[in-house]
This record gives sequence, structure tokens and C-alpha cells, in this order.
Amino acid sequence: MGDATLFWFGTSAFRGGYVTLSLMQALPYCLNIHPGESLAAVCDAITTHAVAVKARVSPAHAYPLGLRLSNAAAQELLAPSALSLEDFEELLAQHDLTVSCINGFPYGAFHGTAVKTAVYEPDWSKPERLAYTGRLAGILSFLLPEGATGNISTVPIGYRNPSPTESGKRAGAEEQRMAVCVRQLVVMARILNDLSVHENREVVLALEPEPDCLLETTDDVIHWFEDELLYQGIRWLSNNRQRTRDEAEALLRRHIGICLDTCHFAVAFEDPLTALTRFESAGLRVARIQLSAALRTTVSEDALQRLRAFIDPVYLHQTKIRLPRGQIVAYPDLTEATLDAACEQTDCELRTHFHVPLYFEGDGVLASTHTDLTPAFFEHVRARRIPLEVETYTFDVLPPDLRAQTVVDSLVRELEWASRVARGV
Repeated sequence: MGDATLFWFGTSAFRGGYVTLSLMQALPYCLNIHPGESLAAVCDAITTHAVAVKARVSPAHAYPLGLRLSNAAAQELLAPSALSLEDFEELLAQHDLTVSCINGFPYGAFHGTAVKTAVYEPDWSKPERLAYTGRLAGILSFLLPEGATGNISTVPIGYRNPSPTESGKRAGAEEQRMAVCVRQLVVMARILNDLSVHENREVVLALEPEPDCLLETTDDVIHWFEDELLYQGIRWLSNNRQRTRDEAEALLRRHIGICLDTCHFAVAFEDPLTALTRFESAGLRVARIQLSAALRTTVSEDALQRLRAFIDPVYLHQTKIRLPRGQIVAYPDLTEATLDAACEQTDCELRTHFHVPLYFEGDGVLASTHTDLTPAFFEHVRARRIPLEVETYTFDVLPPDLRAQTVVDSLVRELEWASRVARGV
């Protein structure tokens, strides 16, 4: 196999059976890098780009895809149309591709338009989010082999609303919103449990913490899981006496988990290995780890000038600065106003939610948080066989000097970097 391979820490997704992998298999990358919301666009991305990546990183073995389906594409795939689920499965098989995870975070458009905070909509308080995720669960269950496990990443409940303008009113609305979100997530867990019972395929919903969202830090996740999801969910799932409280808790812990995006935790100045071990200690299921890196620098006139090249109108780049005593100043986006305000924090470290390529080594002024992806981190992940996925989607908004010649070149470089680091080379 090529240089972009490493021990895959998950399980195989071959239609004929369920096999724990001990051979070398290439890491998947997330298809959210490719524009297009229709099913035709997804198929084109697979046959044009994913197949080209496979030819370079996994020519002799099946290649796992990190599938991304918008709501429109999911509806097309489940509707009577020219391309059925069986046809889609056959397309994957023709190219020796497999699927065990779906990115269910962006509901709609994700390229070529101002995404910003719209990426969190609909959030988990909306019925549309539940319906969309249910569609993805049915699709993934079909594509998985019998007895296999897969996961769907999703929004971290929703974007955190601004501070209240009138005392008490916004707090009450937020409390009600959170209660609806918890109820819908419990319904989703029950749907996934039914799939597991009837289809013998286990699907885990993986909430993906992100800066400025209702779930952002490790503390946020653990407290919400224990104080809200379990507290309310156990009561709802056991109140008809069809389940004991212990059975209800086991159902929630099995089907609601975490997608740990290493860029997101880095922006919050959290170490991914520490976050991972804390989740495990709290009994939370880490269903997927997305390997990604944030842009970081030490605040100076030169650094702030350089960061202006990363301001873009498409994605939200939450930005945080750590002050000398450890306090963190947060800005909702990377903008001119943010950089002007940052002038007051000279010599402090700034991190922004801009996914830079994993292979970006820095240039003395700008740097990457990929240094958080240590051998100890990979050793821990490998020992627990947690599925990994490379997720950098910003190649088309990077400054020109950071772009490779083609998107395939960029992806291969990402996978090669991850391979070398994971193997300690």
C-alpha cells in the first residue's frame, strides 16, 4: 500500500460480513470538502475525487468514505427515483468503497454561499433536524453490513444564543429550547435502538462540540449529558414500564455519543487527549474523532496583518485569545473588528476556528494546532479502536500560498501526514 496508510482503528464495512481489521487500511476523509447538495453532486464527487484519492492511498484494498449527505440528497436517495439505495450501494461496490460514517452536521448548502451560523440550523429544537437525521440513520443502516457499527455526526444541539437583553426572558426561552432538544434527541436514540434491534446494525449519533455552541467544552458536554440528557431521558424512556431505568440509561449511552473534532477543542485551548480521557471516565461514548487543525499565532502587528488573509465570507471562524492569567477572550468570528480588538492583547496566543491543512507546518508567524495530535494521543485512540476521519473542508477559501495544485493533491497530503504522525514517523 501507499504511504498514506495506517492502522485503521474502526471496523470494516464490507457487505458480506463484519470483520475487525488488523491489516493496514487508509483513513477516510470527509466528503464535505466537495461542493454540491444534490445526490448527483455527491455521486460525482465520489466518482471524480474519492476514486482518485483511493487510487493513490489504497489501490489494493477497499477505501472507507466519510459520506456527507445534505437533507436534499438524503431525500433523493430515499425517494422513488433513477438512483435507489441499492443503486448507490452498487456504485460504492464498483469502486471498492465502503461507508461506516455520515456527516449529518450541515443540513443544507455548505459551499459557495455565506454559511456562517446557518450551519447550525435547523438545530435539535426543530423537527426538521430529527427527520433529517432519521433519514441518514436509515441510509447508513442499509449501507452497513449486518452486525456492524456506524455513526452520524451532528450539530452540538445548537448555536448558543446571545446574552439576554431583558433579565430572565431569554434564559426562560433557552431553557425551553434545551428541553425540546433533549426530548428530540431521546426520540432519535429510540429510533436508533429500534434499528439495532430489527436490522442488527448499530448506529450512534455523535454530537460534535464546537466553539460558541450549546456544547462547546468538555465540561459542557459532561454536565449536559449527566444533568439533562440522562436525567430527562431515563425518565421518559422508562415511564411506560417497558424499560427499567438501567435499560433506559444503557440505551442512551449506547446511541448518543460524541464526535471529537480536534480543531474545535484546540480553539477552546483544550488538549484532545485530555478531553478524550475525561469523556471516557464519564462513561460517554466517543463514536468518532475528526482529525483537523486550527490556525494559531502569537498576537503581534505582523501576525494580525497576516490573519487578514484568512477572513472569508463563507464559514464562521470563532476566535479566542488566552490572556496571561489563563482567562480566554472570545470573538464570534474572524473579522476586521476582531483583529482590531486583538491589538490590545500583544504577545498572547490567538486561535481561530479556521481548518488549516494538517500538513501545514507553520512559517514562524502563523502556526497550527496539529502539534496536539501527539503519539500518545494516537496510541490511546488505537488501543480503544476509535474510528478516525480526516476533516479539512476549507481548501477553497485558503490563501493561495497554502493550497495544493488540486483538491486530490491536498487530500492525499492530509492523509500522508496523518499516517506518518499516527505511526510515529
